[in-house]
Amino acid sequence: MITTLRTAGRTPGCLLLLLSGNFAVAFGSNLVLPYLAVFLTREEHLSPAVVAVAITVKFWSQQGLTLLGGWIADRLGAVGAMCGGLLVRALSYLLLLAASGPVPVVAACALLGFGGAVYVPASKSALVQLLGTSEQLRTVFALRSTANNAGNALGPLAGSLLLLLADARISFVVTSAVFMVLAVVLLRLRALPAVGRKTETSATEDSPAAPGHRPKGSRKLAWIMLCAFAFGFCYIQLEYALPVFTGSVQSSSFVGVLFAVNAVAVVLLQVPLNRSVSRVRSGALVISGALLLMATGFAAASLGTMPGLVVCILLFSVGEVLIDPCIDSEVAASVPAQHRGTAFGFIGTSIAVGGAAANALAALLSSDHGAVSHQFWLLLAAVSAGFAALVHTTSLFTSPGPAATAQSR
Repeated sequence: MITTLRTAGRTPGCLLLLLSGNFAVAFGSNLVLPYLAVFLTREEHLSPAVVAVAITVKFWSQQGLTLLGGWIADRLGAVGAMCGGLLVRALSYLLLLAASGPVPVVAACALLGFGGAVYVPASKSALVQLLGTSEQLRTVFALRSTANNAGNALGPLAGSLLLLLADARISFVVTSAVFMVLAVVLLRLRALPAVGRKTETSATEDSPAAPGHRPKGSRKLAWIMLCAFAFGFCYIQLEYALPVFTGSVQSSSFVGVLFAVNAVAVVLLQVPLNRSVSRVRSGALVISGALLLMATGFAAASLGTMPGLVVCILLFSVGEVLIDPCIDSEVAASVPAQHRGTAFGFIGTSIAVGGAAANALAALLSSDHGAVSHQFWLLLAAVSAGFAALVHTTSLFTSPGPAATAQSR
């Protein structure tokens, strides 16, 4: 952490500004998004089917278009694309506020998702561009995740307070204003020098992903995408299968307890755990180990008891905390700067595809009431352990061989 703070000291305001920006984006989004469906049905009098379509379009626009968003970041520059994505999102909230009828609402939600698809890979690329690809980068990405989770936790509380004190529409205006101000503030990063630019340039030239080593770089990116797919497959359980299962074997209120445990654990463990594992040079070892922790947690969930579910969510949280920043740091260290935004887009899409595959499996194996069985979690534990073995095994084909190592010496 001391080294990270020293890095921040060499980039006046950069790290603090980027982390504060991520917090503000998560906070602003959650002023509206948790209550968006309620607003559209009660205030705009849209049918539940239309609202479901609008929210689904928003999700797939944000997840499915991250590849396009990353490409834009590579072409326009990370900071410029990041600010552009914020302005698009700000406009989207105003359009949602003014929209009347199914088509304008769906279009506004699609634009909102596109703004997120541009912002996310651009913000990660900007972080690497401004801080370099140092060994502390995993810790910095952990700080970024902590800022996001803090915004995700506090945003809904502030949003509910706004709903009590004022008209529901005020949240849309506040969120739009936050994004507009943030876009203007973040533009100052364009004038700041990138730390370690020489280091990044030389690392890129020696990197397996450099033009002279394109096949090795392609294998590395394919491996990272496999890790992202596995992570998405496991992570999506928190949003569908686990809440529904918990509600069927315990009280529905216990679902809220599990979410609270996950939120607190992620915020508290994010930086300390990643700081501890930063000594581990192998990203494959960290990711495969975290997947095994998730597999153990899924096995505990199969018991259906309160202690088993708490153990599940704790191990799940540890795995989430370790995998997410590790994947981002692997991209930063392996992909040349001119293609990094696109690579982050690939990762976002891979996570979305993994989540969709897991949800399809859960829906296929669920009961008539929508809940999965105890055996589903044992199957999920086996699949997660299989992912861990696959991640570790395939990583051997992306590592430089002895000849390359000798040549680098």
